[in-house]
Amino acid sequence: MKKRKWHLGLEPGDLLQAKKLATRIVSAAQKEFGVERAALYLLNPNYGDLEMEACLGVAAAVRRKRLVPGQGLAGWVASRGISARADLQKSTLGLGSGGSEMAAPMSEGENLIGVLVVGTRKKNFFSEGQEADLERMAHQASRWLSLAWRVAGTSEESRRSAALAEVGAAIGAEETPEAILNRVAREASRLSGAKLASIFLLDPQKKELSLEVCLGGSAAYRKQAPIEIAETALGYVVRRGRPISVRDVRSSPHDPHTDRVQEEGLVSVLAVPLVEKKEGIGVLCVATAETRRFPDAEIRLLEGLAGLAAAALGRSRMSGRLDRTEEELRNRERLSSLGMLAAEVAHEVRNPLAVIRMLWHTAIRGLPTSEAQGRDLHLIESKLAQMNGILDRVLNLARSADPEIGAVDGADLMEEVSLLTRTKLSAARIQVTKKVPARGEAMIRGDRPQLEQAVLNLVLNAVEAMPKGGELKLGVQSREENILLTVQDSGRGMPKEIAERLYEPFLSRRPGGTGLGMALVRRTVEAHGGTLKVDSQPGKGTRVEIRLPAWSGTRD
Repeated sequence: MKKRKWHLGLEPGDLLQAKKLATRIVSAAQKEFGVERAALYLLNPNYGDLEMEACLGVAAAVRRKRLVPGQGLAGWVASRGISARADLQKSTLGLGSGGSEMAAPMSEGENLIGVLVVGTRKKNFFSEGQEADLERMAHQASRWLSLAWRVAGTSEESRRSAALAEVGAAIGAEETPEAILNRVAREASRLSGAKLASIFLLDPQKKELSLEVCLGGSAAYRKQAPIEIAETALGYVVRRGRPISVRDVRSSPHDPHTDRVQEEGLVSVLAVPLVEKKEGIGVLCVATAETRRFPDAEIRLLEGLAGLAAAALGRSRMSGRLDRTEEELRNRERLSSLGMLAAEVAHEVRNPLAVIRMLWHTAIRGLPTSEAQGRDLHLIESKLAQMNGILDRVLNLARSADPEIGAVDGADLMEEVSLLTRTKLSAARIQVTKKVPARGEAMIRGDRPQLEQAVLNLVLNAVEAMPKGGELKLGVQSREENILLTVQDSGRGMPKEIAERLYEPFLSRRPGGTGLGMALVRRTVEAHGGTLKVDSQPGKGTRVEIRLPAWSGTRD
């Protein structure tokens, strides 16, 4: 289910006034869920109960009530740390008398800080799944409140909070992840007085950290090799999700990163984790030229900046996944429509094709022909049969008809494709070079019409890639238990980003092209238990290799 989109509507100045911030959060919750009542309870650490910090639509008598964890819906959520919804049945422990309520816990790390509650006079108002929406809102609200409390301690922290708000506003303005990371590094450097600020991102497959952003580092630092997360300081930060500060790298044990920091002429280092969904995804580092101890307030500030950076990356990745999913759904819909249209066309074409075949047999019966004409007439007859087979496969597309396996002569197949396309190749000023073995020496285990159609698609693609003429090389080769069919052109080639998406349906660079050719070729090859390999470089042409199982004399 697609997550609902909402925005707390907070402003940078709200971080400087925790009370106002709480009211804005409550207002956003009330508006989001369309309810009359909303409140934000905070946990009083001295008494262990819940106090209402801000509310809307709640009577004064209710505002004064303190809830012990376990009392009412808000207390139940506080005691268990999970969101919930319920009908109050005229309870005196809710936001009002009767109706429906929903609540979600607010936490800082593993510590409960409060509960966000919304309510209405209507029964059965909230539906399944809305608890998750409120929980996400409560999670974001917790982060805002935590930031507000941290910057409210001293005037210095209040000054620094503007930087967090600015980065937060940048995320709201939908800047690119690269711009967000650069902004975070810049603010971290400015606020800590650091000479060097860098951000490393984790590659979970390789289990190493790679430098993504660097401000103030030398060329050697920027070109540093990835850092393995095992047995390294930065690895500890990302694995444990805890910050590390080194007062003097000159007296610290040897480590890949601190050694590089020392080579930069720097002394003190602070590294904080970038965390997304409780998983470390990177590290934010700052280093100073003078020896210093990083205070808790500064560590918390950099943790806040790192959190914003992680949120930006998470949002970007989520957006990318949603875009890809939407694109896949659109393509599937188009494929479904295309399949229905193709089946309808195939059905309508099949009958006139049957008439053509019957009239063809009647027309050529007893017709005197030369050897060359007889070969062409026989080829036309076989192609009419192949067209009928193609229509059968289109009609059977929904049940994915398997190829009819038999012995296919690779050399004969390539010769026939060459014969079929000789006129088109000649008109396009394309010279054909064939390197094939003797007939019978390269026998393929496959379906002759399907494989011929696949090779024909590759040849026609090659023709389109050489609009000013060129050279086409066709090859057949036996290799161990496989037969290799190759089609190589001297055309314009493809850049890497196009080659990586070559098999996506409807991806075509040719005006009027459907973009289905290579997708169908790959499906045919895979249905035969083979593999398809494409090598292409812009300006140097394209080589396509089909590797198919050799015929062993049996059908299974």
